[in-house]
Amino acid sequence: MQPLSHHEILGLIAPFVEQGWHADLAASQRLERSLTFKPREVAEGAGGPALQVLLRLDNPAAGSCTLTRTATAPDGLQARLEAHGAEPAELVARLQAVPPERQFQWGPGYAIAFSLRVEAGPAAAGATPDVRVLLTDAVSQLDGVVVRLKLPKLDKMPAELELHAPAGDIAELPEDLLAVQGASWTRLARGRGGWVAGVRLRGRGEARSRDAQARLAELSQHLVRTLAEPPATFHARHGAARWAVMARRAVPLGVCLAVILGALAVPYLHLGPDSVFKMLIFNSPPLLLALFFSLRETPRIEIPPWPRRPKAQAWRTPAGAAAPRARPDAA
Repeated sequence: MQPLSHHEILGLIAPFVEQGWHADLAASQRLERSLTFKPREVAEGAGGPALQVLLRLDNPAAGSCTLTRTATAPDGLQARLEAHGAEPAELVARLQAVPPERQFQWGPGYAIAFSLRVEAGPAAAGATPDVRVLLTDAVSQLDGVVVRLKLPKLDKMPAELELHAPAGDIAELPEDLLAVQGASWTRLARGRGGWVAGVRLRGRGEARSRDAQARLAELSQHLVRTLAEPPATFHARHGAARWAVMARRAVPLGVCLAVILGALAVPYLHLGPDSVFKMLIFNSPPLLLALFFSLRETPRIEIPPWPRRPKAQAWRTPAGAAAPRARPDAA
């Protein structure tokens, strides 16, 4: 890779200088063909916190540029914006179409940072012409809990969710903690250092990104309210929804049992050899396998847990409290 020459640097930074950005040559990496600009502070609307904004321009080859903007809030929350193109001036124009404050959302007890990718293309209603703004991932910070959302590039794939309690003070969460919000939310499962789940999104492109942002805000409000109350309150408020989640999770098992019972009942139904009903019963296993693998999420054949009232007095373990020990088996 040829290092950036002085002449190339002047050509690359020209559109940025026109907008008041100044290259930080000491922080730039000429050998890696990467230019860093001096940070600036941007006010987040009237009365909002000031955001520190940093730009980096990567030019690995002629006619190929990647502009990355990193905005940092006073609480340390960061949001990225990326744009790929051939001309720096084009990337600067896309950058200005998305102000840094648009990448943050603050609410009672939570703060969200949205990382975006800006592409050239038809815009949605009310957006800047010839610009598409797509969500790549997001982070929501609650009181002692961090929620990460990752958006796969395929529109039909559900968004991935990761919940982490950095302090380690939350020992357990119910599997239907998120699923009580509706059929789009999947069960909460133990993952590496936290919990994982998913949420199905509506629309494509920008519409899908907006839906993901709304879902994460909805989830943040749900978690703030739930974790601030005793676990028993969660069961009391979402009792009916918990039974609905159990019913949805039992559907794959019910279908399998229906097929088995139908196959066992065939000899007693006195069906003719050319009966369509008999043909469907005996050919249902491969048809069901094909259906399962064609779905966005492979169904789980399981006996769903009974929605019981949590016995714990609080979600969080008091500081200094020992973890509960398993009861020894009776002799």
